[in-house]
Amino acid sequence: MSKYEYNAEYEIRAAVKMVYPFISTPQGLEEWFADRVEVLNDKFLNIHWDNEQHIAKIVSQRNNSMIRYQFVDNIEEEKIKTRGKKKDVNFLELKLNYSELTDTTYLVIKDYSEMNDEEVLEELWDGLVETLREKLGA
Repeated sequence: MSKYEYNAEYEIRAAVKMVYPFISTPQGLEEWFADRVEVLNDKFLNIHWDNEQHIAKIVSQRNNSMIRYQFVDNIEEEKIKTRGKKKDVNFLELKLNYSELTDTTYLVIKDYSEMNDEEVLEELWDGLVETLREKLGA
């Protein structure tokens, strides 16, 4: 199945330092994104939503700036994977941009997966971000 990259940007009326924990910590993700998030080790999370479990590896992270989760089938396979051919894996990148001009934080979402229905993705992310805004009081 071919992959699709969904990109969106949302205005969040809250300081970057307030928003960052919501995109980068298990407790924060549980507030708006997932039903439950378990820490498996320092780089792997088990993210539960819609009665499904998804193993996510934190592959890139910059404090108060961005985080990228790569979804994997299994932790052990991921640990012993050779550096050869790269697999086309699903990922979710959440980035925070701050505009001094408007004094506004923007959440930039890059969702790369098999889901290719832009309307469904837009509706999904609109709802999730609205929940995030409510939790932040933004």
